[in-house]
Amino acid sequence: MDIVYKIHNLVINRVYANSLGSELSDSLGGLGDSLEEGVDSESATRALIDRVVQIAVPLAVISVVVLVVYASYILMSSQGNPDKIKEGKEVMTNAIIGFLFILLSVAILLLLSEALGLEIYTVE
Repeated sequence: MDIVYKIHNLVINRVYANSLGSELSDSLGGLGDSLEEGVDSESATRALIDRVVQIAVPLAVISVVVLVVYASYILMSSQGNPDKIKEGKEVMTNAIIGFLFILLSVAILLLLSEALGLEIYTVE
């Protein structure tokens, strides 16, 4: 059993919530510090929104691609089983709805940034 445990530890990488939190705080780059140092709130808000978009949008698009590939695999390996076909269609539908939700949220973010004058995404 000791060998199985060592192989398992070698192959599987454990991810703890603490390490995820530290990675996210590193990627957000101390935005709270900039507020405490007296930087104006508009630039801090602009920086926060920019960082969130830089993290969230690519993560969401990658998850949509993974879900579409997974749903395609379920559909291809269903072998005519109606339950598997239904499951694959549901996963595909939910992935497409999620992708539309992402697109609409980015569009709303663009509209709000234009209306508030944040100029997060300027089209040049």
